[in-house]
Amino acid sequence: MSLQYIQKVEDFITKSNKKSFPVLPDEINDLEKKNKITLPKSYKEFLFFTGKYFAPLDINGLSAEFLILEKANENARSNLKEYGLEKLITKDFWVIAEMDGSVFIHYIFLDEGDNPPVYTLDMEGYTEFPDMRDEFYGKMTNSFSDYVEAYIESYDPKYD
Repeated sequence: MSLQYIQKVEDFITKSNKKSFPVLPDEINDLEKKNKITLPKSYKEFLFFTGKYFAPLDINGLSAEFLILEKANENARSNLKEYGLEKLITKDFWVIAEMDGSVFIHYIFLDEGDNPPVYTLDMEGYTEFPDMRDEFYGKMTNSFSDYVEAYIESYDPKYD
């Protein structure tokens, strides 16, 4: 797979000598078929190139591991109902990283192109602090590649 969107990820992995365990195209296709979705090209590149673990995301307490993605998405949808927020996200979305059993999520909409913006929602904060909802919900970055690059730039390997 050639990289169009996440060149800085390749540079990071090469410079840091981080081992990569790629998610194979067949695994990505299986995930899409099983969930009846089409993932954006930038996200597929990320999965293929970074593999099943990417330290700059996971070091911040987020979990973005390929093996938990389906469960994270199930939990997020369940949590939206539990917190009474199911009408907050009305389009098809995919959780790309989560924390606290998917109560705190980073997600993309599946209809916003090959390099979509990334959004965030902290369900507890959103419901507990109605005067500060903008702090807990909204667009994080204008593209998935910007999202990954921001985590690379803030990554400090001494916390590995």
